Amino acid sequence: MRPAHIHFIISADGYKPVVTQIFDRTDKHITDDSVFAVKDSLVVDFKPLKGNPKAQFELPYDFKLASFEEAKKNGMKGATAVAP
Repeated sequence: MRPAHIHFIISADGYKPVVTQIFDRTDKHITDDSVFAVKDSLVVDFKPLKGNPKAQFELPYDFKLASFEEAKKNGMKGATAVAP
């Protein structure tokens, strides 16, 4: 079974966290997302993976994190570190 979409929460000390999702280009519901979250940059092509009994697909995908300093300089929302 192909994934329709996958959610990600990515964080690292000193960097603004990223909460996002990616969408399978072949999903029949990609055009009727109820929260209008589908953007072209988040639509991906999962590739069949052979020889791994625990996985059917693979997807090389890079995420870029902005440091809090960089985020604040560029006026990004959530540019302040949250105290632990």
